[in-house]
Amino acid sequence: ALIASAKDNAGDMEKFRDDLLNIAKTTLSSKLLNKDKDKFSNLAVDAVLRLKGSTDLNLIQVLKMPGGSLEQSFLDEGFLLKKKIGVGQPREIHDAKIMVANTPMDTD
Repeated sequence: ALIASAKDNAGDMEKFRDDLLNIAKTTLSSKLLNKDKDKFSNLAVDAVLRLKGSTDLNLIQVLKMPGGSLEQSFLDEGFLLKKKIGVGQPREIHDAKIMVANTPMDTD
């Protein structure tokens, strides 16, 4: 009965997004985020859709900021670094080339 009533909306992006939103809202209904479930459902669906078909959810990172509130939550493109600016270092750099490495760069 379930298989017969199942619909594949993968071909219609608007219906597919609505399906994902309904799933996310249902999941968040029982969590502490119940009052903000619309906002967080949209954040979750937007993050998943940015994966463009990949199933590797490790590509989505959640950064927790001490002192922030749930209302300040947002989804951003790219790679975020939480670093303090060194003494005498510029606060802005335009047209920068950035290397991301997952290994220590300093040696003793």
